[in-house]
Amino acid sequence: MPTRYLIIGGGIAGVRAAEQLRRQDAEAEITIVSDEPHLPYDHPPLSKEVLRGDWPPEKAYLHPAEFYREQRIALRLGAAAQRIDLDRKVVLTADDVAISYDKLLIASGARPRRLTIPGADIPGVCYFRTLADCLALREAIQAGGRAAVIGAGFIGMEVAASLAQSGVKVTVLEAAPYIWGRFLDEALARYFQSHCELWGIVFKTGAAPDGILGKDRVTGVSASGVEYPCDVVCAGIGVAPNTEVAEAAGLEVADGVVVNEYLETSAADVYAAGDVARYYDPIFEKQRRVEHWGNAEYTGLLAAQNMGGQRSQYDLLSYVWSDIFDLHIEFTGEEKDYDTLLVRGNLNDGSFIVLYLKEQRLRAYLAVNASQRDFIPLQRMIRRKLDLSEKQGQLQDTNVDLRSLL
Repeated sequence: MPTRYLIIGGGIAGVRAAEQLRRQDAEAEITIVSDEPHLPYDHPPLSKEVLRGDWPPEKAYLHPAEFYREQRIALRLGAAAQRIDLDRKVVLTADDVAISYDKLLIASGARPRRLTIPGADIPGVCYFRTLADCLALREAIQAGGRAAVIGAGFIGMEVAASLAQSGVKVTVLEAAPYIWGRFLDEALARYFQSHCELWGIVFKTGAAPDGILGKDRVTGVSASGVEYPCDVVCAGIGVAPNTEVAEAAGLEVADGVVVNEYLETSAADVYAAGDVARYYDPIFEKQRRVEHWGNAEYTGLLAAQNMGGQRSQYDLLSYVWSDIFDLHIEFTGEEKDYDTLLVRGNLNDGSFIVLYLKEQRLRAYLAVNASQRDFIPLQRMIRRKLDLSEKQGQLQDTNVDLRSLL
């Protein structure tokens, strides 16, 4: 079965790549191979509208089936890519179909890290990544039930919020002393934790899970020796990139499939995009692998442009957003390396921006219910690496137009 463009993965990166390839080439064969049985879908609504039951699952689909037929994008669903033969330029799928390609895009995404504590295989232990995961959790817990969410990252907090809004009693277990310690100080973390507690979520920090309780069904979680009763457990302890097929084929892999500035892998005519791609970020001058929707969409489009013959380099200022109860959060930049935190605005007003500086230069910002008029000047400060050593007071003063600091 030949195709000019073969895409492994039916997430946002793979679908955006297929759309772009069709725009560039009206005649080429385009094939998406996905291990999931569903039509390609958007992930952000899973932890919100779909989990709460506000949307039917089909509303999360990126396109109806007719779109792929009209655009002549072939879908092979429920058929994971099992092997890549780089010499013959052939991919073998789980249903023993060999697909030859001219250009290949690996957009295989990531999978949840699994619990390794005793009882982790007891029915009622859930993970959250796919549409199937979402529906399984929705079915497993009913209003008035009790859920324990292990891990207070963005996905854990979104799931906890949606469950609480659905009438579920939620306890969040976090091993660290406070939530979001990777990118917030304790005072800011307490703000977000207190806000969520107003909606009924119970937080147990410094609580490292050491066992799942129950026999035929989950009855609780043990964390740091304390037992917390629950009917279902949802673990959100991070993800791992799906690199096994790429690595077995001989591609360079290092916490992701390694790509250059054009998203080309170590093999000719093979590209990678989305959560699985490890790329060089020219803004922060470091290798990164980013697990955000915006990066997946951008790299899918960029890879497709380059597969079609362009030579466009990666140049995205990465961003992520989240909605947790009535908090709309937008995060832009690289928050892992900073020495100063500033707050523009007032936490008590429920609208503010956290600024992350390293050596007096802005590295990232986290905006909460904030006006977007500040975003573009902040992004320009990050890109230009402006020295802000004499401007910290102005940065924090909402009466100062940030454009005046550029």
